[in-house]
Amino acid sequence: MKSSSRKVILAAAAASALGMAASAAVGGQAKNVALTSGTFTGKREYAYYGWVKVQAVVRNGTVTDVKVLEYPNDNGRSRYISSVAIPYLVQETVGGQSWKVDLVSGATFTSTAYEKSLQEALQQAGL
Repeated sequence: MKSSSRKVILAAAAASALGMAASAAVGGQAKNVALTSGTFTGKREYAYYGWVKVQAVVRNGTVTDVKVLEYPNDNGRSRYISSVAIPYLVQETVGGQSWKVDLVSGATFTSTAYEKSLQEALQQAGL
């Protein structure tokens, strides 16, 4: 995702929090960005050690929570990695108001699958 696209997402989130619609130029064209309130489920994404599937909760145009419905947990190592990475990824999503989050070192497959599933969920919300 380009830096300008990330700014559009953040500007939209800030405007939505104030109850306004945001407009920004993307690729030379003005585009309105507003998230629809609701719960949106992303696609199930393969993470090499298991599957990841997330559900984004949007209220008043802001991502308020992300529920991870499925994650790698078939063995102790996978459970440990998920228990460290997933809370961080959720925190980064809610704090940054974007599907584009920093990947967690040591949990690259899980992070990438989380990001893809979250992107799908937020696209349903109008991103």
